[in-house]
Amino acid sequence: MDVAKSLFGSRPHDGYAGRKDFNDIVETAASDEEEETGYSSYRSSCGGVGLLKPSPNGPFSAVTPTLWPQDILAKLASNPDDPELRLRWFAQLEFNSSVGSSDLSWESVPATLPKTDKLRQMVRQGIPHSLRPQLYLRFSGALEKRLKSKSTYEELVQNSGGDSEHSSIEIEKDLLRSMPGNYFFQTSTSPAIPRLRRILRALAWLYPSIGYCQGMSLFCSHLLLIMDEENVFWMMSTIIEDLLPPGYFTKTLAGIAFLRIDTNTSWVCILRISTTIIVNSFCVHVDMHVLDALARRYLPDAAKSLDAFDVDFKLTVVPWFSSIFATFFRHIRITLRIWDMFFLDGSLVLFSIALGLLHLCEIVVELRDAIRQVARHFLSTEPNLYNEDLLIPDYSIDSHSKDLDAYLNVSKNRCRRAKALLDFERNDDDELGFRKNDIITIISQNDEHCWVGELNGLRGWFPAKFVEVLDERSKRYSCAGDDSVNEAITDLVRGTFCPAIKQVLEHGMRRPNFLGGPCHPWLFIEEAATKEVERDFNSVYSRLVLCKTYRLDEDGKVLTPEELLYRCVQAINSSHVNAQMDVKLRSLVCLGLNEQVLHLWLEALCSCMEVVQKWYHGWSFVSSPGWVQVKCELRVLASFSFSLNPDWELRPGRNREGAGEPSLKDGVRDMLVKHHLFSWDL
Repeated sequence: MDVAKSLFGSRPHDGYAGRKDFNDIVETAASDEEEETGYSSYRSSCGGVGLLKPSPNGPFSAVTPTLWPQDILAKLASNPDDPELRLRWFAQLEFNSSVGSSDLSWESVPATLPKTDKLRQMVRQGIPHSLRPQLYLRFSGALEKRLKSKSTYEELVQNSGGDSEHSSIEIEKDLLRSMPGNYFFQTSTSPAIPRLRRILRALAWLYPSIGYCQGMSLFCSHLLLIMDEENVFWMMSTIIEDLLPPGYFTKTLAGIAFLRIDTNTSWVCILRISTTIIVNSFCVHVDMHVLDALARRYLPDAAKSLDAFDVDFKLTVVPWFSSIFATFFRHIRITLRIWDMFFLDGSLVLFSIALGLLHLCEIVVELRDAIRQVARHFLSTEPNLYNEDLLIPDYSIDSHSKDLDAYLNVSKNRCRRAKALLDFERNDDDELGFRKNDIITIISQNDEHCWVGELNGLRGWFPAKFVEVLDERSKRYSCAGDDSVNEAITDLVRGTFCPAIKQVLEHGMRRPNFLGGPCHPWLFIEEAATKEVERDFNSVYSRLVLCKTYRLDEDGKVLTPEELLYRCVQAINSSHVNAQMDVKLRSLVCLGLNEQVLHLWLEALCSCMEVVQKWYHGWSFVSSPGWVQVKCELRVLASFSFSLNPDWELRPGRNREGAGEPSLKDGVRDMLVKHHLFSWDL
């Protein structure tokens, strides 16, 4: 690289238009007749006065001022950066400059800023977007490199005009592939395409051992949105030489790393050796083995889960490192927050971000593993009712629009069923006999104590207290999901699945401002459920009163998932008066599984943005789009039939057999007294 920088010879003025002739035709490998706007014309436009500015975080807010489309911005409102944040950064820059606040300018700010803990803390809190271009130059050392360079960017562009035909052809192929969905890179006549071409050709000429690699175009195109062309070139030069280890961009070599961890300190020592890895014709020196070793040390559960599913995490991370996360995130503001730290601390930030993303995946992986354990329990217990296809989540966009329809369609065709709690012998023709745990189809519930049902083709009446209503949403009964029949489902749901879903709800939860205040997902669920039902509280209350008065069907035809959530929360608060919030949360999950609406409840909770913003940070699952993936995972459990007792943890000694007998005797006594069939000996 040093040799390349010292060999700036006199080469033909090809591929670059200077200040005096920036309207000249620039020849490229793709077309000899293509016209480009020269670098000098771009520089002359940097000082425009009266330009309309985009609003922060709005359309074109992450674009460098020379690319602002004035015709579009004329229709948009303009808002400055956060004034308080800008004031803190100005104070920090003034502290590092040699002049007072009245004379503060970028010329008075040093080319490099001392990397102190205070500066790192401010970077984590956020950088005003208008300050990013100049701060990036000083964080990375690109400004110092540009000032000390013996050659200017104009000279490099001129010298690269006659570069090798192979590099030029490869560059032309990737110009429109870098950001095909972006306005400035869509066509060959887009304003940013000539700038990207000049930068890539200059880099290929300056570093002949590297030439051109695809990762360069991805990163350059994103930098061009926020920085000037010349600064982007020096940023790329600094990234290649200083920020990334040698060999990240090479034609024949890539890296494999060796890791040594000092157990006495928190420092990780990384040593690299060379080998060959070729991914999509892009040879990149990456530290996948370092990341794999770090993941196995600090995130062992996630590493074991990935090994169990035979997932090679290293191959997934290659695009992250090669483009420095430029193409990974949907919103560029997330990418910019990563770059804020990357330009300050270098390549170690890549490992921190990758491990952080893996930690987020670890929470989802644990949840999915718990769901698969529950699902496989059903498959192994009753293979005739379920198949392996039910274990595959549906992540399509159309699936969300079908959820509520499926919930309503089940309610339309449903018939109530009940499970026998004990044996009942048939003595008359109008009676219905059954054995314990038999499933009875309920025909009529007009009488409070005597119901009419059907079993094995026979109809008759039976004592209502002898059965337990279940499966009110018309799903097939399964003994695999009945905790009174199968003890294993209790351990899987309450011991494995509930902690996993609680971990998702706790992620990113705000801590209370007052010392020792409670912070539990149950408090958020209570407030969100109340907020959701308050929108239609009067009509819902009236309908519930009518249903109670005239014995109408409440569950299927009246209650929406939001109303059902509110009803279940209130029921649990009434029955679990002295119970811990963990117990209440587990009981609510059991009710959601019974009703097969757990995924719809999550959607209702995450859609209550006013309460979500109060309880969660923006990076949490509940507040971010990450809840959509969790919902798709939970939808798998809606295909299975559960009959879980929400009061299971409230029973002393968890003795199911003895706990229900007194209530049965009392119920039978009430029925006989009402129908004058009592005996004083009862």
